[in-house]
Amino acid sequence: MGEAAEERTGRINLRVSGRQERILRAAAELTGETLTGFMLAAATERAEEVVARAQRIEMSSEAFSRFVAALDSPAEDMPSLRRYARKRSPIPKR
Repeated sequence: MGEAAEERTGRINLRVSGRQERILRAAAELTGETLTGFMLAAATERAEEVVARAQRIEMSSEAFSRFVAALDSPAEDMPSLRRYARKRSPIPKR
């Protein structure tokens, strides 16, 4: 279902300074959008960028080489982890 056809049931209220309101209204008017439409589009675009960046891991080629080498090396024996893996979970099964 596209964004235009999606039912809008959520509500977000915000308080803004006089300066923020003036600049937001001016920008909305310049783009021919409603204030709500302008703010929603801008906030959604920024939110998508933040979420995409949080889901990505960026590192130098040197760091990536060390990462791959660590993945390829033999697993380290961890007796305490092995002991906890054998214990019964305190979380009840459904």
